[in-house]
Amino acid sequence: MAHAREARPTEPTTADVVDAVGPRLRALRTRRGTTLAALAERTGISVSTLSRLESGQRKPTLELLLPLARAYQVPLDDLVGAPATGDPPGAPQARAARSPCRDPP
Repeated sequence: MAHAREARPTEPTTADVVDAVGPRLRALRTRRGTTLAALAERTGISVSTLSRLESGQRKPTLELLLPLARAYQVPLDDLVGAPATGDPPGAPQARAARSPCRDPP
């Protein structure tokens, strides 16, 4: 008797991950009830740039995502939705990646 192969979920491509950042940013902002203007004031990122990030017209960069993670007090991974990298549980890099981005004291 032949067994049907189980379909394995495919890993998202880098392009898939990057393309999902904008909608994720917009959803987070609207869930928090924050306006683009208020977020611009908190992050130092212009309203225009924030709008283009959310709509996918501008690609996210680390320089843009770090202030957003700080403003929302979430780990950078939450903004990016990056797939697991295979680090062993409890690895120092894994713990550091999950801690919210904060300005140094």
